[in-house]
Amino acid sequence: MTTTDGYLTLIPGYFVLLLAAPIAVWILRRNADRRWTLLALLALAHLTAVVALTIFPIPIAGQDFYRHTRGMSEDNIVPFATIAWQAQHLTLNNLRQLSGNVALLTPLGFYGPKLWPALRDWRRFVLVALAIGCAIEIAQYIGSVVEGFTYRVTDIDDATMNATGAVAAFFVWRVVEHWAFVERWAQRWRERLLDRMPESAEDRAAE
Repeated sequence: MTTTDGYLTLIPGYFVLLLAAPIAVWILRRNADRRWTLLALLALAHLTAVVALTIFPIPIAGQDFYRHTRGMSEDNIVPFATIAWQAQHLTLNNLRQLSGNVALLTPLGFYGPKLWPALRDWRRFVLVALAIGCAIEIAQYIGSVVEGFTYRVTDIDDATMNATGAVAAFFVWRVVEHWAFVERWAQRWRERLLDRMPESAEDRAAE
């Protein structure tokens, strides 16, 4: 149930499913409105993927070699330093990293305001997006400190790009909410998905 990379023995990312599974069961057993249930499951799937990509794999053996050869290095706490460097050296790999950081929290801009009405205020949403981006980097740094070497580079610019993607998606959501034809298209897809889900107690009572 582990993988290897160089000298390291790692816990792979799919272990996070062990944490997500009981949450999914709780969501399904709430007997809430089917639309809320579907959106909550999609949010859970996204957040599970985020944790799997940013925190896992976790080294559990073989760290000594990297503690002596790599140590704590490559972290960046200077805002926009990494973004500026990658923009000046725009290779395919750097472009992939930039776009990946922007896309990481993008789905939050769509399901966040739907699940939590308080996040429909753009100022609150910006704060939450920044907080989540920073929390990811802090968790990575703590993990590196525990491991004794930088196995995940901590970079303030990653948090900035994560939040930028989420906030951009939020404003797209606000615009789309006023487009009637998009709402009709989304309604058709919601109905198709909801028809495949079991009815909640509230739905049965409404009927």
